[in-house]
Amino acid sequence: MNKKDIIFWDVDTQKDFMDPDGKLYVNGAEKLKNNLEKLTQYARINGIKILGSVDFHSDMDPEIDKENPDFSETFPPHCLKNEPGQEKIMETRSEMPLWVDPITYPQEKIVELIEGKGPIIFRKTQLSAFSNPNLVPIVNQLKPQKIIVYGVAIDFSVKKAIEGFLEQSNDYEIYLVIDAIEGRDEEKSKNLIAQWMEKGVKSITTEGILQGTLSN
Repeated sequence: MNKKDIIFWDVDTQKDFMDPDGKLYVNGAEKLKNNLEKLTQYARINGIKILGSVDFHSDMDPEIDKENPDFSETFPPHCLKNEPGQEKIMETRSEMPLWVDPITYPQEKIVELIEGKGPIIFRKTQLSAFSNPNLVPIVNQLKPQKIIVYGVAIDFSVKKAIEGFLEQSNDYEIYLVIDAIEGRDEEKSKNLIAQWMEKGVKSITTEGILQGTLSN
């Protein structure tokens, strides 16, 4: 397996989700940081392309509700532009990220991003990274065979990522890094993982990746 056939997909590893004092903290998420750092470093050392998503909100986004969030479709203010909580955690941060805004880019910009050396990170104002119109064109041009998914939260943005890739193509081998994910609702998260496995998603551990399992 050529390393260029693999992409890592980093879901929303931002301070507001990952840190206990974050505005929409996912309980236990800080315990993932060591594995998230290992995955990030492994990808960098081995020339594996990192892609991923970040929330990039304003107060005006439909998802943001200051008064009566239902924590299903609407949420308290979090990951607001230009605020510290919107930043990625140190363990998954890059010095040369390629930010992709949720507006349609021309083909030449798509090519420029693919040829860039840094991770490609899709900004989003909705739960699903697939709301960013550049995601599908970029992934289609990269033509990955294996997509390695990790981050938070299992029952929200990870769910949207996994299900989005399942809908896009039957050709992807999708792996969920089982010790580098966390959910808000434990029971719901367990049920979702079981459903994904039934649909062909494979589980893998951080150590399994470090040992080169993906290249076999």
